[in-house]
Amino acid sequence: GLKTTLSMCRHLLTVIMPQCDHPQVISQRDSLLDWKTFEPEAIPTKTKLPYLDAFLQAVKRDFSQEKPPSIIDLGCGTGEITERILKCGFSMVGMDLNPQAISRARRSFESSASTAGARIRFCEGNIAIFPPPGLAEAPFCAAMCQLVISIIGDRDNRQNLLRNAYELLRPNGLLYLSASGVSADINPEYARLYEADFALTGERFTYLSRSVDGGILYTTHHFTEEELRTLLLSAGFVDIRIRKLKEKSSRRSDQSAYFYYCLCRKPPESSVHHQQFE
Repeated sequence: GLKTTLSMCRHLLTVIMPQCDHPQVISQRDSLLDWKTFEPEAIPTKTKLPYLDAFLQAVKRDFSQEKPPSIIDLGCGTGEITERILKCGFSMVGMDLNPQAISRARRSFESSASTAGARIRFCEGNIAIFPPPGLAEAPFCAAMCQLVISIIGDRDNRQNLLRNAYELLRPNGLLYLSASGVSADINPEYARLYEADFALTGERFTYLSRSVDGGILYTTHHFTEEELRTLLLSAGFVDIRIRKLKEKSSRRSDQSAYFYYCLCRKPPESSVHHQQFE
């Protein structure tokens, strides 16, 4: 049954997750404080979102009775992607830990020409601790989370993010998740960072993102596909599709990196079959 499957997945997490010889090392850095005080205009993001159209089409198809379907953008930053999806015909809530980013998102939207003000809201909230913040709009038809899982902090923070996404969704609700992938074989700089920072992070494929002057900005983790899939299964998601693409690094535009794009869903309450993602 589902409970047995979840138990097996949680056991697998301890087997296939990158080895962490010194888990206390990474926890000594307060990733939540890093992001709460980060300059909004410097928050790394990607404007190119592969498979987003397929995700949005699936949301409209599976929740066609909703006028409009609701989506929550977890870790929305300054809200550019949130507003873009709003214009595709959805009701949106954008949530982020950074109060300056949320303020900027609100100001940006208020000054835009859109007339859909009643269908979008930005709010401050911490998605790295469980349970999720209470939201009047919940549960949602869908959730999206762009790269946040790679920079949210330690292993517990990543698991909590997915647990929160699951709890915020309706039965059969959909999730679009992107993450940075292990890129040592195509980018020598990442290979060097993984090796050099292991003594500081205590976790394979986790390193410290730094400013141009060498100051530590935040912790970044790059995933394997198996690790991502097991995390999603452990959180309860099904119908998992993962695609791996070679693209420009989100912070190093002159360098290549792998990115994973995941489409999955929360199980329906009944055993009714639902069409999979195309």
